[in-house]
Amino acid sequence: MSLGRRIFYNTIAQTLGKAGAIVIGLVTIAFLSRYLQESGFGQYATVIAFLGFFVVLADLGLYLYVVREISKPETNHPKILSNALGLRLVASLVALVIGAIIALLFPYDPLVKKTMFVGIGAFLFASLNQSLIGVFQKHLVQHLVVFSETVGRAVNLLLVYLFIRASLSLPFFVLALLLANAVIFSLTLKFARRYEYFGIAFDLEFWKKILAATWPLIFSVVLNLLYFKADTIILSIFHPQAVVGIYSLPYKILEGLLAFPAMFVGLIMPLLSSSAFVDWKKFQYYLQRAFDALALMATLVVVVTLFFAHEIVDLLRGEQPYLDSPALLQILILPAATIFLGTLFGYAVVAVNQQKAMIKGYLLGAIVGLILYFAFIPQFGYWGAAWGTVVTEIVVASFAYFLVKKSVGRGLSWQILGRTVPAVLLMILFFYFVSIQWLLEIGLGFFIYVLGLMLFRAIPYSFVRELLFRK
Repeated sequence: MSLGRRIFYNTIAQTLGKAGAIVIGLVTIAFLSRYLQESGFGQYATVIAFLGFFVVLADLGLYLYVVREISKPETNHPKILSNALGLRLVASLVALVIGAIIALLFPYDPLVKKTMFVGIGAFLFASLNQSLIGVFQKHLVQHLVVFSETVGRAVNLLLVYLFIRASLSLPFFVLALLLANAVIFSLTLKFARRYEYFGIAFDLEFWKKILAATWPLIFSVVLNLLYFKADTIILSIFHPQAVVGIYSLPYKILEGLLAFPAMFVGLIMPLLSSSAFVDWKKFQYYLQRAFDALALMATLVVVVTLFFAHEIVDLLRGEQPYLDSPALLQILILPAATIFLGTLFGYAVVAVNQQKAMIKGYLLGAIVGLILYFAFIPQFGYWGAAWGTVVTEIVVASFAYFLVKKSVGRGLSWQILGRTVPAVLLMILFFYFVSIQWLLEIGLGFFIYVLGLMLFRAIPYSFVRELLFRK
């Protein structure tokens, strides 16, 4: 099977599996948002956002480092993977414990502070799992990761359901996440060892070598966090937990959507890394095709969400109010579309070895984000958080794009956006004039969109034939 067909079929398998995992995740959020209500769900979201901030600090750039290094045939894969896993374990544990202790100083409810310590285990397993994803990306078998995640999410859903039946409190729902993440990591570890031999190592000298290579990524991760996670944390400081809950409900939908570009670009990353500095024409080809695919995907997501935000939120909130969540979702879908493309540019920056220069972009994003968040969240609450997210994501994605353009010597073609206009108009007209059951309407709208793309040649037939039929 050709490389293109392997990517195509892996993408299809992952998309179907990821869609199933997202559905399970959304059902879980629906249970939690209805049972915990606005205030309790806000407490849950605060714990997740706060500890999530600290666990990402422990990434240390290891994820992208592993992907890049094991894509090179001459490197010592077992040593890289074993030490990356050991370093990730120590860094994550230290970061999470420090985070839970710092949370004691914040004006949170005692129950929230107690739950922070339960969440340490949940995020520790998630962090360890993340360090192994590069194995599956290299071997183009990421459907196994999706399978692990789907099983774990099903476990989480089952536990959440049982805990609701038992009328249990907030810490038990974070405990459910802990057990689910333990299942995901166990399965991921088992599958990864089919393709690479590794254990867990604590070679301090090799750790120094890793950190010497990843320190630019560490700064990038920290600065990235300051604008991507700070909105919820700042919101939780200045406003009641119910406000956090209203903002977090559409934000959870946003996070689910972002799994698709990360998954797709993860497949492309080994191709970008292997062709950079070796064959710039091939690098440009992979980058352009990935950009076109993500642009088509982002356009569909934005249009559907703008039309059906209320129905999507109603599906999750049930009889609970969450009054402004639909309008917030319509705002947050704009940075989501930006992140679709920004994810590709961010990975490409690493492939062209410009992560040091990208620090300036993340620094700019962090400065803009923090200024906007502190200026507008205290007065405007979640509206300030949402629009601040829109601006900061545009700033960072734009910086990454121009950095890649400078490194490669030429920019990308944006013609794909123009070619989508007829298909988008057909879909919009269908949504506007047709009123049927909304899930069926979305399905038919998707079919019309794809048909329009094919009719107006937004998807080149030659590229489709290459993916499907070339040996």
